[in-house]
Amino acid sequence: MGEFSRIEEMLRVAALWSLAGLFVAGLLIGGLFLFLRSRTQQAEETKVRIVREINTQSAKEGLLLSLKDRIGIAGKALDAAKPWGKLFGVLGEISNAGTFSSISIDETGRVNTALELVSLDDAVSVIGNLMVLSSEKALRTPQMLSFALKDDGAVQLSISFFPIF
Repeated sequence: MGEFSRIEEMLRVAALWSLAGLFVAGLLIGGLFLFLRSRTQQAEETKVRIVREINTQSAKEGLLLSLKDRIGIAGKALDAAKPWGKLFGVLGEISNAGTFSSISIDETGRVNTALELVSLDDAVSVIGNLMVLSSEKALRTPQMLSFALKDDGAVQLSISFFPIF
């Protein structure tokens, strides 16, 4: 019987070691499962965040492309537009003595303006300046639309012309 008890003791030790090994293996597998589950959850959260960012960026990209197209159209419109700011220099050369009471530009580009001048000499000077600017090709087809001499000697003059830019 001594040999059986020794074998029985060895079997108990082997069973305890097997049980301990199985327990450690279970802990390792459980730990590995928890680690992999955590990494999977992080990957899913990252995926959701990246998909959200991509959707946001694609909306921004659509807006950017739309703005880029509109800027191109606006650039073409600005390139085709006449530099009306230069008109003020031409108006200053036409009359430096009188005041412009109205300035308008029609759809053909003709400038119509009305001047209030102090004297008849100023009106003659304005007409002379129109002729000089026409010969210098600063404007074309100048026309005197109306001329009114007031009782106090002041002159009201309406002219029109096409500025050349």
